[in-house]
Amino acid sequence: MRKKFIAALAVVAGAALYAAPATAAPESTERQHRRCAAEFDAAVKEDNNAYAAKDAARYEAILNPRMIFWYQGQATYGRDPIMETARANFAVPGWVWTYTILSETVYGCESGIAVIDAHVHYPETGVDRHYSATMGLVRERGKWTVAIDNVYLLAS
Repeated sequence: MRKKFIAALAVVAGAALYAAPATAAPESTERQHRRCAAEFDAAVKEDNNAYAAKDAARYEAILNPRMIFWYQGQATYGRDPIMETARANFAVPGWVWTYTILSETVYGCESGIAVIDAHVHYPETGVDRHYSATMGLVRERGKWTVAIDNVYLLAS
């Protein structure tokens, strides 16, 4: 009788262990940093690729609602006014946006800075505007968004 009870108890305990959700081992600091850096990099690329695609909805989704856009010393505050300018830019036909990420620095998993070199090229006229930009991103509620863009037109 005792052997049957122990066997039944072992079956119940085994079933409980099998049904219990596996708990993941805590993520190492190095692994977490790599994951956050990869997510940050993807957000920087999403911002620039959405702009290059002239996709207003996609571009708006990557911008923080409290974003500040700083261009040639002039600040625009808030995603809505920034999107007004972006939509006006998107309506101009023929231009092409290209960029190169020069550096990225992630601080914990909450903020980071990217430095990019960018060009707006107008193939019909041959005009090429060269920009330098520093982007600041924040991670809120698990999502990276652009909090500030500092953009300068460089001399040709």
